[in-house]
Amino acid sequence: MRPLIALLLLLPVRPAPAQVLTADEAVRIAVERNHGIRMARLDARRAELMNTAGNAGMLPAVDVVGQYGIDNSATKQTFFSGEVRERDNADQRVLDAAVQLNWTVFDGLTMWAAKDRLEALELIGRTQLRQRIEATVYDALAAYYQLVQLRRAIAVQQEGVRISRERLAIAQAAERVGSASGLQVVQARLDLSADSAAVLDLHVQEAVTAARLNALMGRDPATPLAVAAEVPAAEPLELAEVQQAARLANSTVQQARQQRIAADLSVKELRGALLPRLDVFANYGYTRSTSAVGILQSNQALGPDYGARLNIPLFRGLQGRSAMRVARVEREQAELGAQQAELGLEESILNAWTAYTTAGQRVALEEQNLAGVRTRSDVALESYRLGAISAMELREVQLALVTAEQRLLVARYEAKLAELQLKWLAGSLV
Repeated sequence: MRPLIALLLLLPVRPAPAQVLTADEAVRIAVERNHGIRMARLDARRAELMNTAGNAGMLPAVDVVGQYGIDNSATKQTFFSGEVRERDNADQRVLDAAVQLNWTVFDGLTMWAAKDRLEALELIGRTQLRQRIEATVYDALAAYYQLVQLRRAIAVQQEGVRISRERLAIAQAAERVGSASGLQVVQARLDLSADSAAVLDLHVQEAVTAARLNALMGRDPATPLAVAAEVPAAEPLELAEVQQAARLANSTVQQARQQRIAADLSVKELRGALLPRLDVFANYGYTRSTSAVGILQSNQALGPDYGARLNIPLFRGLQGRSAMRVARVEREQAELGAQQAELGLEESILNAWTAYTTAGQRVALEEQNLAGVRTRSDVALESYRLGAISAMELREVQLALVTAEQRLLVARYEAKLAELQLKWLAGSLV
């Protein structure tokens, strides 16, 4: 038991970082360095780069093509005059090169629907990035305030250790003068060991929480952390304002609506593929051919040609219509997903609001309760010195004080978490 107490006395001696990390600084570092956010930024950037007129099929295609061929086939030509020309390995060479342009000027408005769909996907990418940032900010703040709460809990528990140590000293003094038995000393020592073990358990939780906060900030988990001394009180919120803001700015609902728009544009894009397609083309080419046998020894052409092509789809194995039916089903799914997201948002807000109001009431009750328990503890300790109460009665008062202070810390932490949850749902956390 004594080595455990000695170890406990050594724990608070570790040097603390000089600079205190504020909650705002923790959020800033997490947004800048968190690996999940950095990956989400790259995903959003990729969607942005894909949103071009060229990927939608709006721009012309220009190609340079060339071909050079040699034919050494055995040739036999019979003319109407009766003349026969026959030669083995008749050499025939063809050089063909051209600059080709092809531009789809009408495809049933498919290209416009495709461009709108790419813009919708880019917007979805930005919304997903915002979701990742919001989730990381919430996790970072939750870990930050939990670390604050745990360090305050350690201080409270250490105060319980101090009272237990004072109680042990009183019991030992009473044993020496013969007014107390050795059993009281043993019990006081056991209670001191139990309180010391509770402090060690809190230190373990503190280390885990600090490592998580560092990881969320993209730092070495072993980086020392100095945080604020108290969890700030929850800010006052209004339910109607939270609901109104959430319907407009909640990122989950926004993404569901954007998915619905993208699904609708996919239907339009497929519908356009069933309509006629008009392309214009232009070529500027050079062709030269030579032949060892035949009417022409050589032939050369240089110059442009241009025109238009019309493609009217008549039957393609019903592939287009099948794709249209699938797209309509996906659009209906996206519509149901948006409705479900909106309904889930309302439910989440009401649940978070209940937790927020309940936590606020609990904080007020625990503050009142703690004031009375502290007064009772001071009186009980003095009464124990005078021999007016037993060691068991003092122990009960001591445990009540520690429990009351711990309950108040938890209540304040839960109230702050409920506030953060409501702000997250309302889209105002970031």
